[in-house]
Amino acid sequence: MEIVHVKNLQKAYGANQVLRGINFKAEGGEIIGVIGKNGAGKSTFLEILMTLKPYNDGNVLLFDKELRSLSPNDLESVRKDISAVLQPTQFYKTLKVIELLKLFKAYYKSSIDIEQIINDFKLQPHRKKYFDKLSGGWKQIVSLAIAFLSEPKMLILDEPTTGLDPHMRNMLWTYITDYNKRTGGTVILTTHNMDEVELYCDKVMLLNEGVSEVFDTTNGILASGYQSIHEFYLTKVSV
Repeated sequence: MEIVHVKNLQKAYGANQVLRGINFKAEGGEIIGVIGKNGAGKSTFLEILMTLKPYNDGNVLLFDKELRSLSPNDLESVRKDISAVLQPTQFYKTLKVIELLKLFKAYYKSSIDIEQIINDFKLQPHRKKYFDKLSGGWKQIVSLAIAFLSEPKMLILDEPTTGLDPHMRNMLWTYITDYNKRTGGTVILTTHNMDEVELYCDKVMLLNEGVSEVFDTTNGILASGYQSIHEFYLTKVSV
């Protein structure tokens, strides 16, 4: 099932043309990495997919629905199938982990059992801790657990492992790939860690100066003569 179909997407802030032609597709069950240097338009692209920002030209279809043609009610219905974990992670400082999970379960009207989420994400030792007192890694784990409560068809992650140690990075990716396998959901993420892209992503989109310069499978990129996704990135993107 096609989850996202973007054609010639363009977005400008006044005279500043941030996106100048993005073409992109995502199927159910895929993990897709969006890479590019800072300022390439990655965050703007994700914000449009999250329906947080309008766009100037082109087409964006989510779940076979063109965003600009939707009524407010239909747009809200589309949003229910999207979850995101963004940087920086901020939640109510005075709430404990268990309180946050209960709050978002009620907000999403989720049927998922809170205790199952706590067990799945190994949150038992942290359930009564205040979110603000958790380490950066555990904040990301809790944020991911909250995102899963809505049972999303599309999960968007903005640099999810930035600042995490190798153990926490591995734990986070275990949860992401497990979600992907269990639900057939689509994961779209930005990252500067090319090793993660090579290990976990089915496809890669390289944004360069607001254009989707390359969109291919990781295997396709490596088969074209590159020793690694890191080498591919350095070859394609100038400093």
